[in-house]
Amino acid sequence: MGLSPNDIFAPFGLEHARGIVAAVSGGGDSLALLFLLKDYLATLDDAPPLTAVTIDHRLRGESRREAEDVSVLCGAHGIAHRILAWDEPKPSGGLAAAARSARYRLLVQAAREAGADFIATGHTQDDQIETFLMRRERSSHSQARGLAAMAVRSILENSVELIRPLLDVSRQDLRDELIGRGIVWIDDPSNSNTDYERPRVRLTTAAKADPEVVLAQIALASATRKRDNAALIAALADPYSLAIDPLGSICLDAGIYTALPENPRRLLSGLLASIAGGRRFLPGDTERSRIERVLSGQEKSGRLTVFGSLIERGENRLAHCFRRERRNLPTMHLAPGEHIVWDGRFRLANRSKHIFDVGAPGRQELSDFAKAAGLEIDAVQREALLVLPALYSDGRLARLLSINEQNPAEGIPDGNLGQIHIERHFALFDHVLPGYDFGLANAVERQFGRKCPNFYKPD
Repeated sequence: MGLSPNDIFAPFGLEHARGIVAAVSGGGDSLALLFLLKDYLATLDDAPPLTAVTIDHRLRGESRREAEDVSVLCGAHGIAHRILAWDEPKPSGGLAAAARSARYRLLVQAAREAGADFIATGHTQDDQIETFLMRRERSSHSQARGLAAMAVRSILENSVELIRPLLDVSRQDLRDELIGRGIVWIDDPSNSNTDYERPRVRLTTAAKADPEVVLAQIALASATRKRDNAALIAALADPYSLAIDPLGSICLDAGIYTALPENPRRLLSGLLASIAGGRRFLPGDTERSRIERVLSGQEKSGRLTVFGSLIERGENRLAHCFRRERRNLPTMHLAPGEHIVWDGRFRLANRSKHIFDVGAPGRQELSDFAKAAGLEIDAVQREALLVLPALYSDGRLARLLSINEQNPAEGIPDGNLGQIHIERHFALFDHVLPGYDFGLANAVERQFGRKCPNFYKPD
C-alpha cells in the first residue's frame, strides 16, 4: 500500500491557503512531494492553486536542461511550473550555504509573485538524520539547540510559511512511490560529491548510524529546546523583564536573568546580543559562555563586545544593557519605491520620488549637524545616535532618528525628503523563524513590539 496524501498533508491546514509553492528540483524526494501534494489538493472542495518551482543554481552545465525536464513533466500533469535562476556571482567559499540561502530567497520571491502563503519542500527523514549528525559534529555543547534539527514548520521573511511534510517519511519510501507511479527522477551528482558536507555525512556517519537511535536523540533535543523556551517565555511574562529605552538600548532585569536556569539564561543573553547586533543567528556556545561570565560577575570587566553588540553588566541591581557596537555599520542606497533592511535592525521603505542613502553619522558630522540645527545632544544621546540610521540626501546628512519619540512612524511627509516609513527589524526572527521558536518570538514581541522612533528633523 502506498503513502497516504491525507495523512501527510491534512495537519497543515492547506485548505485555508491562498496558494502553495512546491520546491521541485527533479530529484526523487521533491517529485514525490509534488505528486502526493497534487493528489491531496484534488480531494479539497476549493483547493488553493499549486505552483511547482525549480531553482536553477547554475552550478552545473546540465542544470538548465534538468529544470526544463521538470517543466515538461509538470506540463504533462497539468501542474503550473516556474524556473528561477541563481544568477549572482558564486562565492569562493561556503558555496553550499550560499546556495541554500539563494534557494529560499528565490522560493519566497516565487511565492510572493504567485500570491502563495505556503512553500513545501521534500526534506525526508533521512535528511533529518543527516542534519542532526552534521550539527552534532559541529557542536561543542551536548544540548545545543540546533540538535533539534529541522522544524516541520518555519516562517520565512516574516511572510511565508515553510512546511516540510515528509520529515517522517524515508527516502526509499518516496522512491517506491514514484516507481509505482511510473515517474523517473533525476539523481543529482552533487549528492554524492564528498567535497560537500551533507553528501560526506550521508555516505559515512549516516550510513553507519541506527536511524531509530538518531531519531530518539533528535526527539530528546527537541524536548530540551522546547523546555528551555518555555522557561524563558515564563520569565518574559514579567512586564519588567525587558525593555527598549528611548535611545535604543535593550535593558534586561538582572534579578530575572540570574534566577533563570543555566541553559535559558545563556539563551536569553545570546538572543539579546543577536537582536542588539542585528544578527540572523545566535552566538555560538563559546560566545554565550563569555556573556554569561561577564553578566554573572565572574569577569573583572563589566563590558563585552560580541556578535556586533556591546554588553554592559548592571551593577547594584541595575539592568544589564545590550546595544549595537559602533563598528561595521553599513551605508545603503534607498531608491524610490524600494525598501531595505539596514544593519539587521531597521526596515525602511522609501515611498517618495527622492533618492536617499542610509547610514550612521560620523561623530564630527553629527556634532556639526546638531550645532547647525540648534540641537542639544548630551553624551548618552550622542553615542546612541552614532549607531542609528540617518538619512542622507545629495551626500549631506538630512535627518536623524528621533531620540524622543517611541511610537512607530507610519510615514514622514516632507516637501524635500519625501515620505519614509521605518520599523524595527529583528534579523534573528524575521528571516527564518523555526516552528520550535514561535512562542519565544511572540514573547519577545510582547516586550518589544515593533516600535521604532520617528526620524528627527529640526523645524
